Amino acid sequence: MGHGRRWRRKRQDWLTRDLDNAEFTLKLTRWLAARWSRHDFDVGSVLLDYARRLTEAGRREEALAALNESIAIGNRHIQEKPLRYAPNMAAALLTKAHLLADLNRIDEALSSVTGAVDIFRTLTPTDPERFEPVLFAALTSLGFWRHQRGDLDAALPAFRDAAALAPKLPATRDGDRAMALHNYGAVLHKLGQSKEGLPYLEQAVGIRRRLVKEDRERFERDLVLSLRNYEQSLSAVGRYVEAIEVVEELSALAGRSSRAKENDPGST
Repeated sequence: MGHGRRWRRKRQDWLTRDLDNAEFTLKLTRWLAARWSRHDFDVGSVLLDYARRLTEAGRREEALAALNESIAIGNRHIQEKPLRYAPNMAAALLTKAHLLADLNRIDEALSSVTGAVDIFRTLTPTDPERFEPVLFAALTSLGFWRHQRGDLDAALPAFRDAAALAPKLPATRDGDRAMALHNYGAVLHKLGQSKEGLPYLEQAVGIRRRLVKEDRERFERDLVLSLRNYEQSLSAVGRYVEAIEVVEELSALAGRSSRAKENDPGST
C-alpha cells in the first residue's frame, strides 16, 4: 500500500472516530437539554462543532442540518438572552454561508452571511477584541459573494467596512489587511472612482511588497494582482509616469518568475 493510500486510510479512521465522539457528546447534551432547558445553549454549541466535523468528513448536507438546528436554538432564545446566544448563532450563520457557497448556492449564502454580519455588528461594541476579527471575515465574505454576483454597488459597502477594520487586525494578519485594502480600492476603481481607490491600492501594494520579501512563493501572485489594479487606477487619473514605473515592476516580477521556472527541475 502506497504512502498516500495509507495516509488517506488513517485520516478516514481518524475522522470516523472523531465523528463518533461528537455524536456521543451530542446525544448526551440532548439528553440533558430534554431535562433542563438551560442546556439548550450547550446543544447549540455542540451542533456547531458537530457540523464542522461532518463537513471535514464530506457529509455537507448533514452539516447543514446541524447548523440549521443550532440557528433555530439561537432564534428561540436570542431575544431573552442575546449576549449568551447571539455569538453562537452568528457563528452558525457564517459557517452555514461558507458551506452553502461551497455548494454553489450563492443566494442562500448571501442571506446567511448577511444575518451573521448584522449580529456581529451588534456584538462588536460589547467586545471589540473578540468580535472585530469575525466581523471582518463576515464582511469580506459578504463583499466577495456580492462581487461574484456582479453587484459591485452592493459589494462596495461591505468591502469599505472590512477595509475600515483592517488596521485593527493583529500584526500577524498583514495578508488579510492587504486583501481588504485591495478589495475596496479595486471595486472603487471598477465603479469609476479611481481617485478614491488609489490610497487603498497603494497601501495594499506596500504591504504585499513587504510580504513578498518574506515569502515570495506565497505572496507574489497577490502583489501582481494589486500592482495591476494600481497601474490601471494611476492611468485612469492621469498619473502616467507612476503607472509606467508599476508596469516596469510587473515586467521585472514576470521575468523573475520565468527564470525561476527555467531553473526548477520539476517544471519540465
